[in-house]
Amino acid sequence: DVYFLGDSLFSEDTINKYHVFFIYDVNGYLNTLDYLSTLNGKLFIPSHCEAMEDIHSLIDTNRKLIYDVLDLIKNYCNESRTFEDILKYIFDKYNLTMNENQFVLVGSSIKSYLSYLVDNDMIHYSFVDNKMYWLK
Repeated sequence: DVYFLGDSLFSEDTINKYHVFFIYDVNGYLNTLDYLSTLNGKLFIPSHCEAMEDIHSLIDTNRKLIYDVLDLIKNYCNESRTFEDILKYIFDKYNLTMNENQFVLVGSSIKSYLSYLVDNDMIHYSFVDNKMYWLK
């Protein structure tokens, strides 16, 4: 009755510090959160935080963050934007500091968010002068 959840659930401290954590598949992550909410156990051990007896509020916090980031990106793409525009916007919005590691981790996650938005017909992309642009 003890579940080690690893990076399938992030602590509130991690969320408040980074806001955007590494996600390869946004839809898969949302499905994982749905699955986690069905688990019954005595103890849950999420990533980078203390063990918990009830994870439902943390699941809700993780899910809300995903939808908040999706909304930020979607709404920012009300005009044509490049990936670099979007990445800078997210860094500025969450007051993050760009470095090599954050560029790779957050940048990869933003690409996953963009893929999710395209797959769900919330934004689209086009190529102009050999640049990729994203637009709602």
